[in-house]
Amino acid sequence: MMWIVMPLLLLAVVHYLLSVRHYGVLTPDGLFVCTQLLMVVGTAALVEPGSSVDNAYLQMMVAAVMIYIAASCVTYLALRTRSEQLTPPRSERRTFQVSLVPPKGPVLLVTALSLAIMLTYFAAVGYSAFLLGLQGQLSGSPQDVATLRLQSYAGETYLFPGYANQFKNVIYPALVVVILTWVFMRSGLAARLGGLVLVGLAVFGLLGTGQRGAFILFLVTLLIYVFLVNRRRVSRWVLLLPAMGLPFALLATYALGRSAGAADSPVAATSEELYRRFLNDNQLSGLAAYRYTESLPVQYGREWLAGLQGILPGDRGSSLANEVFATLYGSTVGTAPPSLWGSAHHNFGTLGVLVFAALLGVALQVLTFRSLRRASYNTLELIGYAGVTATVGTWTVAGPDALMNLGLVAYLLIWYGGARWSRSGRPAFLLVSAEDRRRAARRASAYGTATGRAPTFEPGRHRVRSTGPDHPVAAGARL
Repeated sequence: MMWIVMPLLLLAVVHYLLSVRHYGVLTPDGLFVCTQLLMVVGTAALVEPGSSVDNAYLQMMVAAVMIYIAASCVTYLALRTRSEQLTPPRSERRTFQVSLVPPKGPVLLVTALSLAIMLTYFAAVGYSAFLLGLQGQLSGSPQDVATLRLQSYAGETYLFPGYANQFKNVIYPALVVVILTWVFMRSGLAARLGGLVLVGLAVFGLLGTGQRGAFILFLVTLLIYVFLVNRRRVSRWVLLLPAMGLPFALLATYALGRSAGAADSPVAATSEELYRRFLNDNQLSGLAAYRYTESLPVQYGREWLAGLQGILPGDRGSSLANEVFATLYGSTVGTAPPSLWGSAHHNFGTLGVLVFAALLGVALQVLTFRSLRRASYNTLELIGYAGVTATVGTWTVAGPDALMNLGLVAYLLIWYGGARWSRSGRPAFLLVSAEDRRRAARRASAYGTATGRAPTFEPGRHRVRSTGPDHPVAAGARL
């Protein structure tokens, strides 16, 4: 069935050449297309050729993604034409200055509050599924991590896990990244060691309940953040972060025992798990969900509404993912959510899927094109935007409630808080890239050759007060 994917792949190439190559893959639009291609290719490998239901599902997915890409391309052309007419010299600006947000006031307060909520949550649960799983593997007595994981967020005692996740999976690690950026650019050894302790606690929170999805999603957020902090330039950290995250993925796979043979060969088990996560698990779940819902009446948005109501305390929300899980494994103690397009089909029918795909293409292209077009941003804004990009760009399953559960609102609030900080007129400490430091060193050397003395240049410690868009720093002046 792979032949049906070829027109989509060709259109994706056109989309890249037309628009993505101008603003990059690590954007809401670029990342969304990549993850959707993975979903389609993985699904094509799973469908039964003789099944009319499976073939209809694959065709619907291909049509939806193609309509998304077409709408995205048309929107990009319209926005670019309008932008060139209004402000030709600045319309293609791709670089910006980055200022450091200090770990003071609200940033420190919210970080401490998030840490307290995270520790209180694990204290109330009574254990960490990750640590118990690791202990069991090391002792030769593996734990039933699946049950531990389920009990930690859906046990007899309701512990508001969805709300706790916003702090331990989103707000706390995001603010730790902002603090760590400040610490490693401006502070001494003691502060850096303290920052590493905060990082350890963030990893513990992300992996503690035995769900690696949050860790992987935040790793994507961190990749986008590093790329943006380097002003859309690929640095060694963009390449090193996946390698640095791999040991934690190995350890989590070993501790959670998610694959057969994890204890004997964690590297092979992790490779298998990564393949399944990107090209099998969500695709199999989406296919099973479509088989289950295809014959059910169209919900006209009721299932999405039930899912959004599940965000409220005490409301179970939609049970669709549990029902689909039961068709696969004979039990409702797990979730197998529909794909994004399967969920849209269940709620609005085939025509609704196509309309939704077009609207989403317009929305994500506008978000991509209109974002980060100023000349100066701070680290709080960039981590918020990176989180929004990762959350929306990897949206492959379920309805809008999935975005809420993954922290979209929390990242939007962080982004908004960073914008408020920029508008407050507080002193800004510019983050100077390695490339700019080398340029400054060359200018200093040339200056010294001409005058017999060289100016001092202390990277990362230039303090300025931004007073508006006409200020040299706000206008993108280089130091």
